[in-house]
Amino acid sequence: MKFRESETLEFKKTTVQLKEAVISICAMLNKHNVGTVYFGIKDDGSVFGQDIGKKTVSDISHEFRNNLKPTPNISITPEIIDKKNVIKLFATGDDTPYSAYGRYYIRVHDSDVFMDSKLLWKYFESKDKTYSKWEEKITSYNIDHVNEDLLIQYIRSANDTGRLNYIYRNPEEALRKLNLINEEGFLNNAGYFLFGNDGPVLLKEVIYPTDERSSFTDLKQFRGNIIECIGEGLKYIQNNIHYISEIVGAKREETPEIPSGALREIVINSFAHCHYQKGDSNEISITKSNVRIYNPGGILNDANPLDFASGKIGSKIRNPLIATVLFKNGMIDAFGTGFDRTFRLCAESRVDYEYFSDEYGFTFLFKRRNYDKINEQNDKTNDKINKQNDKIKSSKTAKASNLDDKIMLIISEDSNITIPKIAERVQKSEATVYRHIEKLVSDGKIERIGSRKSGFWKVF
Repeated sequence: MKFRESETLEFKKTTVQLKEAVISICAMLNKHNVGTVYFGIKDDGSVFGQDIGKKTVSDISHEFRNNLKPTPNISITPEIIDKKNVIKLFATGDDTPYSAYGRYYIRVHDSDVFMDSKLLWKYFESKDKTYSKWEEKITSYNIDHVNEDLLIQYIRSANDTGRLNYIYRNPEEALRKLNLINEEGFLNNAGYFLFGNDGPVLLKEVIYPTDERSSFTDLKQFRGNIIECIGEGLKYIQNNIHYISEIVGAKREETPEIPSGALREIVINSFAHCHYQKGDSNEISITKSNVRIYNPGGILNDANPLDFASGKIGSKIRNPLIATVLFKNGMIDAFGTGFDRTFRLCAESRVDYEYFSDEYGFTFLFKRRNYDKINEQNDKTNDKINKQNDKIKSSKTAKASNLDDKIMLIISEDSNITIPKIAERVQKSEATVYRHIEKLVSDGKIERIGSRKSGFWKVF
């Protein structure tokens, strides 16, 4: 007995292809709101058979429920076809668009294709009649009112994420690629607020020395476009919270009292979901006990963030075009998953939080840690560093005797140093340094943390 793959049917030889199965179901749901995957059947439709152990079904369920968002209705049933065991997974759901591992796919014949920005935006725009049409309204602004340097940086970042495939030529063509400008060359509201060069968005920032908020030590009003305001807001918080110092090896590592990833999710969320028509402004306020992030928009349809985090519902987006642009350059990883990451990061760091929505907008509060404990811990860390530095100064082994030791010493002094800079320091070719670094990595003596551009070196 043979079957044939289609836009709603996919075969996987075994559960080794579980990740690919999640992507296929995602693509089918986005196209037809229904999809079926069989494990134990080859691509050509012939039955291969699937071993079914005690945890096989639960492992499949776990993979789908953790990586397919929002969570659709799923049934997983073992079956016998041609006297061989197979597993059938059937999924239904109309809360499109669905994402698999943070990306969006659409089914085309029997293939899963990455969804382009225009189609993704249309999915969000058509989901609910209450979505704002404000974004699409044409303004009187043209490319002369665009921050071209920021636009170029954005295009580069979007290409780096793999979510855009476009070589920048001029601002008008780039903005048209993002659906932010009309044929006559005028920006729509989304384009102007995202890339405008004359401060279309107001961000208020304030620091209070106590929780009473009766007086402030710093008050700032920053004007920029959405992307500039996101960067400013994150920098303002990061510059005004405390950091916990720890010794890792011979180096000091600074950990913010509130996870940077959680702060990033909430700040970006506040601008993606802002009700810009209100004329009100986003606000960031820092008190002794809290970091407060507010946006005049609230969550569309009064949805509960816990429902997003659990995958119970898909993302409800007030500004689908703005959100899609932020998704393209990686500011938004996947719609509807930001609260999930925020809650998880806070739990891992034991940071408490609160959130509430009212007639004015949406507020998220991060609870700050005890200042005295942080200062006490940092004092102990400083003592430890000073003792280690004294030992290093008095140690004869501090002087590197060979090229590997020299490279490790240089990296321990500057974890962000590049290979060309190392080559310059040791007076060797870049190829030679690269070979030695490869060996040090394979020997487990150093490790590259993060990407080539933004990562750093760690010495063991």
